[in-house]
Amino acid sequence: MTLDILPIIDDIHTSPYTPQLQRNCYTKTLDGLVINNFQFVKKLGSGTYGLIYLVKDLDTNRVYAAKIILKDQMNLNQKDIESYKKYIQERIFFEFINNYSNLQLEDLDLDLIKENGNQISYLKEISIHLKCHHHPNVVTIHKVISFSIGLVTVMDYYEQGDLFKNIVDNRIFSPSNPLMMKNCVLQIINVINYLSSKNIYHCDLKPENILVKYNPDYRRPDDAPIVDYNEISIGLIDFGLSMEDEIICCNSCRGSSFYMSPERLVNYTKNEYIKSIIDLSSYKTRPSTDSSPMLYFPTLKGDIWSIGVLLINITCARNPWPNSSIVPNNNEVFQTYAYEDTAILKKILPISTEFNVLLNKIFKLNPIERVDLQDLYNDVIVVDFFHDSMLTPPESPV
Repeated sequence: MTLDILPIIDDIHTSPYTPQLQRNCYTKTLDGLVINNFQFVKKLGSGTYGLIYLVKDLDTNRVYAAKIILKDQMNLNQKDIESYKKYIQERIFFEFINNYSNLQLEDLDLDLIKENGNQISYLKEISIHLKCHHHPNVVTIHKVISFSIGLVTVMDYYEQGDLFKNIVDNRIFSPSNPLMMKNCVLQIINVINYLSSKNIYHCDLKPENILVKYNPDYRRPDDAPIVDYNEISIGLIDFGLSMEDEIICCNSCRGSSFYMSPERLVNYTKNEYIKSIIDLSSYKTRPSTDSSPMLYFPTLKGDIWSIGVLLINITCARNPWPNSSIVPNNNEVFQTYAYEDTAILKKILPISTEFNVLLNKIFKLNPIERVDLQDLYNDVIVVDFFHDSMLTPPESPV
């Protein structure tokens, strides 16, 4: 039985699209291009729906990250992603280069996007992001520039990259410094609590969607609070799957597989094991033409489950399971956890019994029984991740 290292690409549950490329020009560069006083410096990366460039404000010399997306986004199968990335790069490159002297670029009003952007498909993600981007743990949007086929969103630049890179490649977390681990986790809890206060639920928490600023030369003072932004600061990005509805349909598959809670993966109303251990009468349904209407579960509880997986990522540089489906499959660790032994995590990870107890509070199959954010925050402050003490509480069932 082995643990999976953190995933680079997660499953995508969408419909197929295969773009037809006419030229193999996607390796071209926008380096040096200037739009609205921002100079493109270098490409930082490419995602499923756009490009990320480092840009420089020619007035201030300050650098930013610019996310370029197409307005006509497509739904994709996993096998189509690489082809579509090439297609995006080709379209953006030729739009900028071939029409450079005639580009019609417009700075969009951020307040208007925030208030009304959810009515336009390609502005919905930006609209939700703008509603919470003043929090110190949400990446700030500075400008949104519109052109004929796409948008350029200018945001804060985090030179050290995302949490995935800093866990796996840079290995910034060490058991010898648990306070920095707690610092990072508490910032994540803080920002999710802030989002929920605004009825925003991220729905895709994972290391790739959390950026990091980290000072390796910083030495924490003895009297410093646990949350110390001088040591490490995180910034949440990618609100593409986020919601403003406090309940979400069962079996919705919204999120990334390693981080989704079980009610997002399995139809609880038809699963005999779930019906035997959970009283589903407390959950709501919505009007449906289906003779077996689906149940709706608290959206926030899915984000709390994801925080539990992130806790294991940060402390152990591992994922506990590839997914949390309770349907019998090859997912040996989660099947054991759900059906037999909640102490399995302590047996396969270098964690304390106390930490295992905390994880059990998060990984409840019944969403309403999961620990709330304030209690989770308090528990993270006092837990010893790696060492048992004489006062460690006993294991509790899921």
